[in-house]
Amino acid sequence: MSNNEHSEIISHVRSLVKDAKKIVFFTGAGISRESGIPTFRGEEGLWKKYDPTKLASFSGFISEPELVWEFFYSRQRLICQANYNEGHKAIAVLEANRPGVCSVLTQNIDRLHQRAGSKDVVELHGNIFGVICMECGFEERLDHLDFFTRFSESSIPKCSICDNIMKPSVVLFEESLPANEWQKAMYLSGNCDLMFIVGSSLNVSPANTLPYYALRNKATLIEVNPNETEMTYLMNYSFRGSAAEYLPILLT
Repeated sequence: MSNNEHSEIISHVRSLVKDAKKIVFFTGAGISRESGIPTFRGEEGLWKKYDPTKLASFSGFISEPELVWEFFYSRQRLICQANYNEGHKAIAVLEANRPGVCSVLTQNIDRLHQRAGSKDVVELHGNIFGVICMECGFEERLDHLDFFTRFSESSIPKCSICDNIMKPSVVLFEESLPANEWQKAMYLSGNCDLMFIVGSSLNVSPANTLPYYALRNKATLIEVNPNETEMTYLMNYSFRGSAAEYLPILLT
């Protein structure tokens, strides 16, 4: 593709953004990579180094909650030290400039979208700074500023209601997505006219079915990802690069 053709496509996408009545940003771990948070899959992904069946599964948590919490404490510390990047910010700025038009459906648990300023965010896989009681179901939704003032890394969080152990408020392997969030994600995807798929490998089900809901509404699909995915063939436009590189260009 020539530079002129590339520039023309960018201009066309900008026009689509300007004219869209409902825009959905479906984001995965790749959008936070420029913030210093490793992705899970790929050559440098966390699951190349660690066993997800032990550290990020429900059965693993039941068997060894101390080990799982050790892993999540380390992730929380890393995320506390990170900051949102230009990709997160570009989405938040567009949402602020186009009230009621933009929604974020994220597979990420780092809350960097919210820290960048996004308000309409559906967390499909939960919030790493939340905890939920395994016994009574009591849930505390915290953020990166107050988690470590509430809990100590030297022990497993205990419920303030019944004193039983709590698990991270994230969707572990072997768990289903939260029903309310999934229903909202399906609705938003099925009613958008423009969907950006940003930094997602599109390998995780059922979240990877959301582009199909958008297609049923004849939405335009735009992929921003350094690598091709199994669903690249469905995209109307694909940009091979990072969210921090392309979103500020495409959304302004």
